[in-house]
Parts: sequence; structure tokens; C-alpha cells
Amino acid sequence: MPNWCDTTYRCVGDKKEVRALKKVLDANNKRKTSRVKNGFGTMWIGNIIDQLGYNWHEFQCRGEIYDYQMEGNDLMIYQNTAWTEAEGFREVIQKKFPSIDVFYRLEEPGCEVFCTNSFDHFPDQYYLDSYDDPMYFETLKECHDYIVSLVGHDVDMDFDALDAAVTAYQEQQEEKGEDCFYSLHEFQLITD
Repeated sequence: MPNWCDTTYRCVGDKKEVRALKKVLDANNKRKTSRVKNGFGTMWIGNIIDQLGYNWHEFQCRGEIYDYQMEGNDLMIYQNTAWTEAEGFREVIQKKFPSIDVFYRLEEPGCEVFCTNSFDHFPDQYYLDSYDDPMYFETLKECHDYIVSLVGHDVDMDFDALDAAVTAYQEQQEEKGEDCFYSLHEFQLITD
């Protein structure tokens, strides 16, 4: 069984090309059956790659798009895949629509992979996962202030210190019989 990876894409470029990409997703989403006859759903990544005119057999298509929407002039695509983002998916979009730049944020907690290729398009640099309300923070100070309010005492404004404070807080709550979960992560900037 794989570790599941959530990848969010922000497709930025010429309005006509961005809308053309959205139309491809709309067409697949409205289909009753998959274009590729393999038993996967219509929003399976292989179907999208096929619809864009590329051979899905050349890529790792272990996942699907579970949502997409326009955010202003940008197209947001939300994908759930096995282990990492779908290999080649961004590249296929950029080949088909040359004006589009694809920025992404990847979250794979099982292997502790949290990264992005743009803090300009995905400004959150810290992520506190929890059972209650997962939180994203743009700055270490925002993260620090929230964790201090959570744990009830001052903590050095250092990622490792904040991580240790969250871990200790979780252990204290579990000793009291509370069912809780906290896991602090820092997004890494990937330049590819």
C-alpha cells in the first residue's frame, strides 16, 4: 500500500491556454466512462495525459485529480497520487500549453516530503498537521506564535525547538488520555 501524496498545482499563463486546459479537465470530469479502457476513473491522471495528446504509458500515472477550480486567472488542480506527484504531469501540461507555468506544492507525510517550486505562488513555508485543524503558516513567527498559544509556554523561535515543543505537548495530552496528533513540517524549495 502506498503512502499518499497530495499535490496542488497552480497553472499560470495566457488566459486562453489556461481555460483550454480547464476544458480538458471539464470534458474528462463529465464523461461517464474512462477514455483509456483500464478500469480507472475519468479523472485518473492517465486519462488527462491521453486527452492532452501524450502516451500515458510513458508516465507513472498512479493517482487521480480529485478537484480543480479557477482562482482568478489561475487554474488550481488538486491531485492525490502514490508516493510523489505524478511524474511528467507538469511537463505534459507545459508542452501542450507553452504559455503555462505550472507551480506546485507537494505534501507526503509518510516519507516526510513537503516541498514546493515557488514560495511566491505557495507562500506557506510551515505546516502543522493535526486531528483538529491542520494549519499553514507563511513565516516562522506565525508558526511560533500559534505553537506558543497551543502549548501554553514560551518556545525558542527555531523550527527544531517548535517541533520538540509540539511533540512534548502531544505526549502530555496522550498521558492525560486525550487522543491528539500533531506533526510539524517545513516546506523545502525545489528548483528544477
